Amino acid sequence: MKKTFIIYLLLLSCLNYTQAQDMSKLTLAKEEAETRLIQNSLSLLSEQLNIDIADAEMIQAKVWPNPTLTVDEINLWTTQYQKRHGEELAPIFGDDFGKFQQVSVQIEQMVELAGKRKKRIAIGQVSREMSEAYLEDFLLSLRTEFRETLYQFQYSKLYIDLLQQQSNSLESLIAAYQEQLNLGNVSKVDLIRLQATNFNLKNEIIDEQENLNEQQQQLVVLLNLPDDTELNFSNIFDSTYSYSTRDLDLHIEDLQERAMTFLPYLKLSDLAIKKAEHELAYEIAQRTPDVTFSVGYDRGGNIYQDFVGIGFSIDLPFMDRNKGGIKKASVQVTQAEYQREEAVLNIKTKVREKVKNLQQVSNFFESIDSEYVNDLSSSMIAYTQFFKEQTINIITYLDFMEAYIENMQIIYENQQQYYNALEELNFITGMNYQHNNE
Repeated sequence: MKKTFIIYLLLLSCLNYTQAQDMSKLTLAKEEAETRLIQNSLSLLSEQLNIDIADAEMIQAKVWPNPTLTVDEINLWTTQYQKRHGEELAPIFGDDFGKFQQVSVQIEQMVELAGKRKKRIAIGQVSREMSEAYLEDFLLSLRTEFRETLYQFQYSKLYIDLLQQQSNSLESLIAAYQEQLNLGNVSKVDLIRLQATNFNLKNEIIDEQENLNEQQQQLVVLLNLPDDTELNFSNIFDSTYSYSTRDLDLHIEDLQERAMTFLPYLKLSDLAIKKAEHELAYEIAQRTPDVTFSVGYDRGGNIYQDFVGIGFSIDLPFMDRNKGGIKKASVQVTQAEYQREEAVLNIKTKVREKVKNLQQVSNFFESIDSEYVNDLSSSMIAYTQFFKEQTINIITYLDFMEAYIENMQIIYENQQQYYNALEELNFITGMNYQHNNE
């Protein structure tokens, strides 16, 4: 039995170790990564708590002010002089205790007038609506940030693979040239030229790898994964380079109207006006003073024994009519209205800008196709073979390699720009346009 238990522990340890190894390398599809983002993002979980905070503020806004209890005029002892000249009262208990004891008790309750409590509740309700709109806006921003980081990550991976492929090819050529140099068949200048080019490629790989490491770190944090997780993503860019906007409904006026209806940013502008109006109503209500009612009991401090009386107190609004608070709130309403007008214009112009950006990148890809990219790669292989056979010189070969790398980098950059333009249009319109890679 003991041996069986030990074997079980060893198997469990091996399983946990295997799972830990598997978790350190994680390959995700885009949709799966976004599901993890929504479920696990710490920043999103934190932002959701703002709604709970707004709910708590609503609870507090509904609460009446506490009553005030005052106990006063208690004499803890009585001198003989006071006993001779004071009035003897009925004992509190027993035969003697409390005959010369005095006490005053009063309870007060403030009552807010002019609907101040209801107006505070209305402000709290708008604040909660704003928290919901902020959460929607944050979710859109988080999704956009995640996708753009993902596209940058994929660009860096492709560019590093491209550079590494050419560096490996150069290293093979350098090894062959070194052998030929030893035999006296080639010039040392050509060998140095190849080594210098490879040196530059390796340096470029290091620089781009730093960018990739930074993007990896951002994605790990966004997905709330263990810090040692090595991420990879599948099917991010379209291998056929068939990017187009012909299948997308990009009618600018319709998208502008859509943005005005659904964009949380504009909802927040509307709610800011609504909140400012409620705050103005509350400041106007502040002109009306609150009244405090009281009920008091006095033992031995009045002409009547065990006196019970009622009263009230109220501020006389002669000096302070809250003019400053009302004026400030009124100006804030006007300010919020101006900000809303600016937000509308900003949204309309941004929709137009994002549509144009997307169409421009799409036009770039409509001028090329996958055959061009394949031909470019095939030509690079052919040029390498020609150089090995010495049918072309080193200058021609390296010039074509430089042109090949620049062309492929441009294609990778434009892929990233296409997806970024698509996401920026999604963000500003509240749409969820997706490019089909299949």
